Amino acid sequence: MQAAAQTTHAPRATTPAYFVNPVVDFTLAGGLSIVAFLLLVLFRRPERTGGIILAAAQLSWVVNWPHFSATNFRLYRSWENIRQYPLTALFIPWVILAVVAASLWSPHVLAPYFIKLFLIWSPYHFCAQTIGVTLIYLRRSGVQVRLWERRVLVSMVYSTLFTLLVRSEVKPETLQYYGIDYMNFGLPAWFLPLAGILTTATSAGLVACFIVWCRRAGRILPVVLLVPAAAQYLWFAGGWLWPSFIEFVPFFHSLQYLLIAWSLQLKEKRDRHDIRPSRRFVIGESARWYVINIAGGSLLFFFVPQWVSKGTGLPLQFATGVFIAGVQIHHFFVDGVIWKLKRSTVSSPMMGNLSELLHPPAPGSPARGHS
Repeated sequence: MQAAAQTTHAPRATTPAYFVNPVVDFTLAGGLSIVAFLLLVLFRRPERTGGIILAAAQLSWVVNWPHFSATNFRLYRSWENIRQYPLTALFIPWVILAVVAASLWSPHVLAPYFIKLFLIWSPYHFCAQTIGVTLIYLRRSGVQVRLWERRVLVSMVYSTLFTLLVRSEVKPETLQYYGIDYMNFGLPAWFLPLAGILTTATSAGLVACFIVWCRRAGRILPVVLLVPAAAQYLWFAGGWLWPSFIEFVPFFHSLQYLLIAWSLQLKEKRDRHDIRPSRRFVIGESARWYVINIAGGSLLFFFVPQWVSKGTGLPLQFATGVFIAGVQIHHFFVDGVIWKLKRSTVSSPMMGNLSELLHPPAPGSPARGHS
C-alpha cells in the first residue's frame, strides 16, 4: 500500500469519501487504535501481561496473518498479474528464500543481520502505508494535495519513525527476536529531544494543512483524513510507555490494510466479471476472500515454519523467527508495486464504495468506477 502515496491528483467530486461509511472507515483506518489507547490510559493498564500477549497472538490468526496473505493473493491470483510484475513475482521470492536459507544455516552470523534488516524495514513499511492511506482518503474527498502539503504529511509520518528508531537504538544492548540475538546501534542520547521536537512540529504542520484543505474546500472535511496519521503518532511516538498498547499495533496496521484490500478485491471482481451489485455477491465474495487469506496466513506463519523446523532439525522458535522475517520482507517488496495509484487498474477500483457493490445504480444514473 506504500506505493499508493505516489499520486496527488484529486478524483471527481462524486467519489464517496468512505469505503464503507464514516463509522467503519474511522474504526478500521486507525480510529480503533486511538480509542483503545485512550481506554488503556483511562483505566491505567500499561502492562504487557500474559493475557495481552495471548490476545494479540490469537488475533494474528484472523487479522495479522491474513493481511500478508491478501498481498500474495492479489499478486499471484492470475498469470496476468504475475506477468505485470515479473521481477517482484518471480525473482524476488527466490532471492529472499536464499537469504532465509543462509540465515537458517548461520544462526549466529547471518541471521542477526537479517532480523535487524527486517526490524528496521518493518516500521518504515508501516509509515509508507500510513502515507498511502491518507492520500487515498484525500483523493476520495476531492482534495488537491500540493507539493508542500505532501511534504508536511511525509515529514510528520517519518518523524514518528525517527522517534521510534531513536528510542529503540539509543542504548547499545543485545536484544532478541524469537530467540535470535541482535545488537542495537547505540545512537547518541541527544537524538531523543530532537525526535520529540520534529514529531511535535510536523504534527502541528499536518493539522495546519487540514485547516488549509477545509478552507480551500469551503467545508469541514471528513476527520478520517487525519486518522491514519494520528494513529501512526500513537503507534510509534505517543504510546511508547504503554506496552499493552504497543502489543496490538501490528493488529491495527493489518486492519487498516484489510479494509482497502477487501474493498479493492470486491470492486475488481465485480468489474472484471461484470457482476450485478447485490448483497449476495458482497457476502459471498467477502467470505471466499477472507477464508482464502486465513488459510494462506496460517500456512505462511504456522505450518511452513513447523515443516522447516522438522525438516532441518532446527529449533522451532528460531525457524519461525527467520521465516516470518522472510515472509514479511517479501510483503514489503510486493506492496511497493501492487498499490501504485498511477495505474488505472488500481486507482479506479480504489475509488469504489460498498453501497455501489450492494445496490444497482438507479435508472438513468451514470455508471461510475469501472476500469
